[in-house]
Amino acid sequence: MSSLKDRVRAATTPDAPERGESDQAAGEASAPGVVDLAKEDTALTWLEERRSYFRGALPRHVDEAYFIQAAAGAMHNHLRNCDQRSLFRALMACAQFGLAPNGTHAAIVPFGQTATFVPMYQGLISCMHNSGAIDSVRVGFIREADEWDYTPTAPSPQDFHHKPKVQLPEDERGDIILAYAFAWMTGGGRSQVILLNRSQALEIRDKHSKAFKDAERKGKKSSAWHTNFDAQWLKSCIRRLAKLVPTSPEVVALLDADAAAEDGRPAPEVTVTRADSEEDDGNPEGGTASGDGDGVVDAEVVDTPADPGGPEDDDLWIGGWPEAVKPGSRPNGSGDGS
Repeated sequence: MSSLKDRVRAATTPDAPERGESDQAAGEASAPGVVDLAKEDTALTWLEERRSYFRGALPRHVDEAYFIQAAAGAMHNHLRNCDQRSLFRALMACAQFGLAPNGTHAAIVPFGQTATFVPMYQGLISCMHNSGAIDSVRVGFIREADEWDYTPTAPSPQDFHHKPKVQLPEDERGDIILAYAFAWMTGGGRSQVILLNRSQALEIRDKHSKAFKDAERKGKKSSAWHTNFDAQWLKSCIRRLAKLVPTSPEVVALLDADAAAEDGRPAPEVTVTRADSEEDDGNPEGGTASGDGDGVVDAEVVDTPADPGGPEDDDLWIGGWPEAVKPGSRPNGSGDGS
């Protein structure tokens, strides 16, 4: 039996089927290598022809049917002109990392005819949690009126304290002054606290975001730093945190894929090694629907940024792109500067 890598390579060769047999019989023409979504069911048909590849790549905690639905919704709305190779590769990257392309944990963003896999900050949190070394990740914002203290010389966890004034209207809490991220380990310890102020976030954006620079040069306000600065601010915190805590090959590969998206490159081909790859009689293949498209993430956004780029509930997202990843923008991990 051929390996998953061989099957993926075969599926992305020029000889791979691009249209359903019924479409061929009808004699309909389409541009070579471009996914034709002229009919409503074409996207789903295209995905069903490749379902076995996604099934082989998905971790068992991700519901296969949900993943296919989310992918079909993304294709119907924004990937009509993407070439087949890049679209399949981007979807396989989503599947390998266990992140549904729902705009919350991952997104597929078209750049011309190239479909690009972009992990969102929630997806980074999910993969960090799945590494097995981290019990939970905490991210949040500190506003001017909040009660907080950070004393790096104090023993953990007494070194950091944040008590938001949730009883106040948001406008009375003041502007966001800091973003933070930290992790609790499975053994009970807590990681270093990552703090980024607005000036530091702006510096990361200006020095390391090619998407932002390209948008500025073209006179457009379309990059993720333009459309959802707060989410990018948090993402920069999480990227720095991921470099300081016990990690996994999956997290390293996801960070590499995020950097590739920032550079406008397709996600590198990866073989993800997970803790759930071993047999587990309590978790049959295919798993159960998790609603958000991947495993349960014990993470908390203390102060959710405006328009976080996806549904807050477990409803399936098959609507338009969130502002952070609308066509023309390119969410990024802030390169090496984060």
